Amino acid sequence: MNIEQAVLDNLRILPNAQQQEVLDFVEFLVQKSGKLKQVSSEDSDSSISSTTQEKKQLSREHPKCVSYIRPRL
Repeated sequence: MNIEQAVLDNLRILPNAQQQEVLDFVEFLVQKSGKLKQVSSEDSDSSISSTTQEKKQLSREHPKCVSYIRPRL
């Protein structure tokens, strides 16, 4: 099991309030790093497809949790 899967598995166990704390912390770490991971366009396309599939699965499994997630632009 990789780190991403371990985080997701544990995140799914937490109540909504703690899931929000995890999201806030991850966003803090991304902001603190001052940069996003650089990927090639091919990797980016694959990543977008994978993320879309994961969002659909999360929506099916945890519809109430997904309603709390808003795009951050």
